[in-house]
Amino acid sequence: MQSEHNMSKSPPRAQAADRDVLHVAVPARPRKRPRQARSIALVDALKKAGWDILEKEGREALSVIRLSEHSGVAVSSIYEYFPTMESLTAAVFEDYRTRMRQRLLDDIRALPPGASLFDGVLLAMRSGLAALRQWSLIDPDLSVKSAYFDELVRLDLVKPTNFWSAFVIAALLERFPDEVCLRHREMAGFLAHQAILALPRAIVLERPQYLADADTAILLARTVHALLSANPE
Repeated sequence: MQSEHNMSKSPPRAQAADRDVLHVAVPARPRKRPRQARSIALVDALKKAGWDILEKEGREALSVIRLSEHSGVAVSSIYEYFPTMESLTAAVFEDYRTRMRQRLLDDIRALPPGASLFDGVLLAMRSGLAALRQWSLIDPDLSVKSAYFDELVRLDLVKPTNFWSAFVIAALLERFPDEVCLRHREMAGFLAHQAILALPRAIVLERPQYLADADTAILLARTVHALLSANPE
């Protein structure tokens, strides 16, 4: 191991290069994915137990011992898939986002015949902000870390894993085709996609109190609706 003295003597060029490196805390991942039915059931039981603890008792209550007691799974088996509690929490968060995404898509398709594009956009904004707020209350640290990581995904610096906005916009275009601007459809879709991704993420990172404000969803919905429906001359 390099001593502290030796580290301080690093060549100036090496020190300058290190300052140019972007260090980002990536949310922890499971050690491996289950493949057999028994292991899949075990991991599902761990994630369900983890969610119950997180939702009812909070992040501070989640430990490997508490998880083992609640799930009935041995500690050694937990570590086989989840080396840290953050890796479990991240997996629970990913499942949570997947469920919320599917529920939102179903809700958009189930809107009544008289609903408008704005109704669909507002539904999407309220659903997304509510999900972000709930998770920020459950695990604030992971919420912030995931927001930073997702921003790297948006900038195409890392590969996406679960980008819900593309599915939401596609569902809105399918449900309200007559209200979407046709002249600049590709441009409008791109700008709306970026707005749906970047603005809520900025709120999580810089103004988390806005997540609880009812006006936030309305203002975001007006922005996205304008992008999708405006027909500039």
